[in-house]
Amino acid sequence: MSVKSVKRPATSGILLAASAAVALAAFDQSPAYANDAFLRGFVGGMVGGMVGNMLMEQRYHGGGYGHRPAPARSGGAASSHSRPTGNGAPPSPEESSRALASLAPPTTQEEQVILKSVTPGQSLGAVGATDDLDQIGKDYNADADRDYTSRVDQVISRIQQAQSAQHSTKEGDVTEHAILEALNTSIHDAKLFRFETFLGENWSPERLRVMILDQVLNELGGLFDGTNRGAVTMSDLNSIISKSAVNVYSRLFETSELLAANRSSTLFLQRLYQTHGDLVNGDVRENAEQLLTEASAAGVAPLDPSLRRDPNAFALRYRAERIIYDCLTDNVEAMTSTESGLAPSAEMNKHVLDVTNQQCAKWVSAQLIEADGKVKPQEPMPLRVIWSAKGPNDDDPSMYGRATDL
Repeated sequence: MSVKSVKRPATSGILLAASAAVALAAFDQSPAYANDAFLRGFVGGMVGGMVGNMLMEQRYHGGGYGHRPAPARSGGAASSHSRPTGNGAPPSPEESSRALASLAPPTTQEEQVILKSVTPGQSLGAVGATDDLDQIGKDYNADADRDYTSRVDQVISRIQQAQSAQHSTKEGDVTEHAILEALNTSIHDAKLFRFETFLGENWSPERLRVMILDQVLNELGGLFDGTNRGAVTMSDLNSIISKSAVNVYSRLFETSELLAANRSSTLFLQRLYQTHGDLVNGDVRENAEQLLTEASAAGVAPLDPSLRRDPNAFALRYRAERIIYDCLTDNVEAMTSTESGLAPSAEMNKHVLDVTNQQCAKWVSAQLIEADGKVKPQEPMPLRVIWSAKGPNDDDPSMYGRATDL
């Protein structure tokens, strides 16, 4: 009579291995059993015995881990492939690994594709965050944004390559020292050192130099087009550096005022929440954001003809919006409150527009426009400066530091 091997369900093997793993974890994590050699040996022997018996059974049935063919038997007598006894050779590490791997549930091809699509990032701790995907491969230290000496080397290398390509025989006067001196002079003349004094902001001297030299590298090709055969003088380079510093100043002025205007609008919403608490729901917040946009447009519109003629027109428009937002924040309680609490949306909108036309527009005009209609000279202000009817409250020493280029 032949004896058929019975194929055990994979689930039982998984539960057996899981139970053994839980038992091991419990003994490893419990301080009470940390030094009990007997219990550790008992659990380890139990798990080892399970794996060993499973390996022996697989060897007995033909050696394959995916199937177990029944061995042929005849006449009820044991064949030459009799089941080994417990004194046989222990399983090898490779056999143990394959046996444990066979206990895991099978992974479909679709699941493998999904697992391969997972991309690790630095912000995996934030559940649902996808911003880290945009940062893959980027330099998190951002040292390149402050390494202005390498930009100087690039400028000199570009000039040398152009002179060699055009077979220039004229001796040049462009040196690293001369470029650094030209940088210092251009920063002082363009008043870029003003940004260096803003504590807590990202306008360090190194970054300002990198911004200027990046502009220079973009403009450098124009010095080699023509009949000068690549002969670039330090005087030519000085003019490009000075022009680049002025462009950087304009760009930073505009960026700084844009950030400050966004901060002022956020302060308005913050004051609204502080005043009315739970009464401010999502509809009120969305309505307030739209209302701020309409109020700033109404307050700045009368000044547009004068602002457009200024070289820093965009920066001044953001400054005008910033002043209006600070003015509205100063009046948020009166504009949004009634005897019963938070005012209805229609009433709130009317009060905000009235305050903008009657008060905030006067703040902007007093700060930006002279009596003859011309724009007053303006200079950058830290982000933390709050505007009032008298002007910016910029007398807080904690907002300023000393510039290295003064």
